[in-house]
Amino acid sequence: MPVNPEELREIPAFRDLPVGQVQSVAALMVRRHFAPGQIIFVEGEKSGSLWFVFEGHVRIIKESSNGRLQGLCLMTRGKCFGGCPLFDLDNNPATAQALDSAILFVLPGGAVEHLRQHNPDLVKALLHIYSQRLGHLARVSEVLGSWSVSERINDCLLTYARHPARQQSVVELTHEKLAALSGTVREVVTRHLNLLERQGIIRIESGHIVILNADALLPPCAWERQQSAV
Repeated sequence: MPVNPEELREIPAFRDLPVGQVQSVAALMVRRHFAPGQIIFVEGEKSGSLWFVFEGHVRIIKESSNGRLQGLCLMTRGKCFGGCPLFDLDNNPATAQALDSAILFVLPGGAVEHLRQHNPDLVKALLHIYSQRLGHLARVSEVLGSWSVSERINDCLLTYARHPARQQSVVELTHEKLAALSGTVREVVTRHLNLLERQGIIRIESGHIVILNADALLPPCAWERQQSAV
């Protein structure tokens, strides 16, 4: 089933493009379906495509030097990943895996090269999306190197919290997804969340987690930086 321009406009990167450009890009797109847990691409494999999440969730994971898999980030609806073709990289630096049933729009490598040659303004817009994630990736490097499991779980809660107007922050991730993103197992996440709830830091409700005290979830180094900036 092809990708139609109306669907493509639901992706933020294409929302404000002229009609003609959206139609041109949609004609190059391929729709792909992935089952929960299915691998989309593997770290070290030859790269070549640009991926956009239309439905579902995708986690980006990387294997550390000791063989442990660490979740780097969660790709939700409208997010773009797999940008190696934009940077002339030959191989994927990480692995992508569907966390649930996912529908992805794929811009194959040949199409990316076509856009680079004929639509440089669009490529610049996509590069801007990636530049906004550099701060997150820098923090991930710190997480991989020094943070405990509890601190990684806390960081996931803060990173993926929604902030409804005039309401408390809410995290809509299952224990399994939190475990995948923080590089641990569900049982560890459940024990830690129960501890946070007993301490009055969060409240566990059906289908989501309410953050009651965000400051208490900050790791010591982040708290110290925040205090020095006040």
